[in-house]
Amino acid sequence: MKIPGRLEKISTSISLVGLALGFTVLGLLIVAKEHDGGTPIAGGILGILVGVAFLIAACLHWKYCEQIRGRFQLEEAPAAEITPEIRPTGAAIASF
Repeated sequence: MKIPGRLEKISTSISLVGLALGFTVLGLLIVAKEHDGGTPIAGGILGILVGVAFLIAACLHWKYCEQIRGRFQLEEAPAAEITPEIRPTGAAIASF
């Protein structure tokens, strides 16, 4: 693995783990506060579940990153080939 690829893998994993920890801690704080009624507790549990989902995403990214990256190949195309395709789209957007 090249250094930029490794750096991308590590930085993406750190970001996903950070999101997982943030949502989990936020959910735990909401559940620990215990207001009257069930809405805050449901929100706290939802926050914990979102944190777990980000943690699973980080684990899957760490395990399967190389396999996924190997399937996609980027092709370089001259700008002259791309520009005629982009102009009608830009004109359609600008007309709104």
